[in-house]
Amino acid sequence: MEVTQRGKKLSLATIFFTFFVDNLCWSIVFPIFAPLFLDPKDHLFSPEMSVATRTTILGVFLMSFPLAQFFGAPLLGEFADRSGRKKALIVSVFLTLVGLAISAWSIENHHLVWLFVSRIITGIFAGNLSICLASVSDLSQSETHKIKNFGYLSVIAGFSFIIGAYMGGKLSDGTVSSVFNPAFPLWIATGLTAVNFFFVLFFFRETTEPDKSIHFDFLEGFHNIQKALQTPRLKMIYLIYFLFVFAWTILFQFTPVHLVSWFQFSNSEIGDVAAFMGICWAVGSGFISKLLLKKFTSLKVLEFSLLVFTVGCALVLVPKSIAGLLIILGICVVLAGIAWPLCTGVISNMAPMRMQGKVLGMSQSMQSLAMALSPLIGGAADHVASGLAFIIGAVASFAAGLLYFKLKI
Repeated sequence: MEVTQRGKKLSLATIFFTFFVDNLCWSIVFPIFAPLFLDPKDHLFSPEMSVATRTTILGVFLMSFPLAQFFGAPLLGEFADRSGRKKALIVSVFLTLVGLAISAWSIENHHLVWLFVSRIITGIFAGNLSICLASVSDLSQSETHKIKNFGYLSVIAGFSFIIGAYMGGKLSDGTVSSVFNPAFPLWIATGLTAVNFFFVLFFFRETTEPDKSIHFDFLEGFHNIQKALQTPRLKMIYLIYFLFVFAWTILFQFTPVHLVSWFQFSNSEIGDVAAFMGICWAVGSGFISKLLLKKFTSLKVLEFSLLVFTVGCALVLVPKSIAGLLIILGICVVLAGIAWPLCTGVISNMAPMRMQGKVLGMSQSMQSLAMALSPLIGGAADHVASGLAFIIGAVASFAAGLLYFKLKI
């Protein structure tokens, strides 16, 4: 499908903005849920419920979003290939808006069931990451340009995380202002998503020729994983990606739990730490990655990132001071910011242009499954022993490194 140069620029800008808003809306809840679930004064649970039980329920709750994404992402990817990227974005952005509004209402009214429902809705339609990646691939002129654009997306993810996490921490903390409460940031996210919907509706130009021969499969997430495991080399790459995302999600999801349990951090303080993590991600993906790629191959950089990330995950529990913890967290997040676009670029480059939606949907399925299992396993592990989740993350990252070396050999 022919798109004018101006149309390409507008479309790419819209995709970058969509990616920014999606990640901001995703990160804005980062400082909210751990204090909300673990605070005995909150009305979501009985005050007598133990912290260990609350942590387990939090793990199940955190699982609901990526599990819904696991089913929704491949369907959205196929819908984008069948009916066009624009229609898929319109549907996903609008229903994300609905899910965010229900989340805000649920927190205000202390409805745990509806809060679960809202996270499932937003999870299903947060699968538009695969649409964003496929659209960027459509608009990229070469493999080098594609990896460069994926790098921009990673930088955007870092900056949106900084802004979202900081906003979520400050705007949910009643001690900062009497107007603020845990629902307030989600109403802000709803408004930003409404603006994003307007941009997609009026500024995005279709980037691919729809293929009406594609049929939907509601178990596509499972079938994607089955397909991904059929080719030996592709299987290894997907498994490395799965294990890396699993380890990163453990680190990401249970850092707030660690901060609340060990350091008694408030929403606002968790937001500050999250903003610091976002800065580290942006520095890793936008600056350090470029420096390393000038001197080393992408696979060499990926190898280094996986190895050092493994060590960092294992060392998170060692520091007894917040300064020491921040140093370890910062190193881990920088390395994750370097590794993510490299993994995505390798997977995308293995597929022909006409299959970008399908292949990136497969990678999204792997990512969503890893992000669904990690809070469930991490929550159960934390119930057994505080901090055990981080050890499990380190083991997963170590396994990714072993698979990488096997693939390399």
